[in-house]
Amino acid sequence: MSLYASQIKAFKSAEPKTLGAIEIIIGVFTVILSTIVYKLHYHIQREIIILIVNGAQLVITGVVLVHTGRKPSKCLVLTTFVLQLLTAAFDIVGFGLMARHIPFRGDSYYYRDTEWCCDPLHSLSACCGDGEKEAQKEFLVNGILVTLIGFLMLACAIGLVVSLFGVYALSVSAIKELTPIPHSTANQHYGVGVQTQNAIHAGN
Repeated sequence: MSLYASQIKAFKSAEPKTLGAIEIIIGVFTVILSTIVYKLHYHIQREIIILIVNGAQLVITGVVLVHTGRKPSKCLVLTTFVLQLLTAAFDIVGFGLMARHIPFRGDSYYYRDTEWCCDPLHSLSACCGDGEKEAQKEFLVNGILVTLIGFLMLACAIGLVVSLFGVYALSVSAIKELTPIPHSTANQHYGVGVQTQNAIHAGN
């Protein structure tokens, strides 16, 4: 189904092609960085798998958004709206899962597996051997996690913005398009009145 001109203009005002390209880039980097963390430490592999799925979904959502920006239609806008909401939901879940592993959340990136670490209250570098190497690895993981959380927040914001513009394009703009403009009728009557006056003056 096609859209009205006002609907297309309202949706394109959100710059869907630009935001879609940003989502694709974020999705690719999310998959790459999540894979690095997955190989470094096995303690948060379940959370990382969710991030990898989220990154793949971001790529798909970005591709659909770019295509919708090029050839907008009612079906594509609805599909984009649903995908953006799902992406925002996944971003919020991923943020909640990752934030508890960040040091500044209080529950630092500690290893609480008793078979792996001698004391759950100390980090791996403090209770296991090769402390300097493990400390560097832990610092790298924490930096990647902070970057991933930043990506999740940005992707969530993009998803919400695109969803709002999609709702606006499908509802408000359509109502404006279907609502008759009162001034148009008045202008027609005004034109008829002017023509009548001119005819009277011409007859006189």
